[in-house]
Amino acid sequence: MKTTLSTTAKVTRQNLIDSFWLLYCKKSIEKIAVKEICDVAGYNRSTFYVYFKDAYEILAEIEEQTITVEDFKNIVIKNLFYGNLSHDHRKEAILKLILEFFEKNKTYLPVLLGENGDPHFRQKVLKKLTPTVLSIYKKLSPQELMEVSYLMEYQSAAMLSMIAKWYANDKDLPTEQFLELLLAVTTNGVQSELSKYRG
Repeated sequence: MKTTLSTTAKVTRQNLIDSFWLLYCKKSIEKIAVKEICDVAGYNRSTFYVYFKDAYEILAEIEEQTITVEDFKNIVIKNLFYGNLSHDHRKEAILKLILEFFEKNKTYLPVLLGENGDPHFRQKVLKKLTPTVLSIYKKLSPQELMEVSYLMEYQSAAMLSMIAKWYANDKDLPTEQFLELLLAVTTNGVQSELSKYRG
């Protein structure tokens, strides 16, 4: 909303967001009715419509807040696309930055990337990241930039899926082991890493 809200209105609005999120963690947005959100929050539907048009507007706001966090861009650009760090230094940076970012956003991000999340959310993330990442490759030809965009799509999608699965599995691998695996796949490729497990 563009108007300035009173303290009470801000609390009411946040309660509606929190109530929506409790439901969204359990089921997809198509199955969430405004009445359910209001029942959880303890308000009537007329109160809901003062602040939001529908449940999709709440989800869009949460997604927008999550994918504009600068930390995420820094992690991807500095550590996964730049190749100028040594393996040990890059591993240390990823261990710190990825853990910090996902822990900071653990309320929303794992769910948004999970099975109940918006299937277009990852594309929204990539759309935010693409201009910044491509700016690294200013000297490339249009054809080369196109190829880089495909590589970025592949790598980013794989990384997000892998992290989302780890959170969905309640971090079944120790943090350091998981992040070492993530770094290995990012650096060496999937086939190279899978070959280690073949007899």
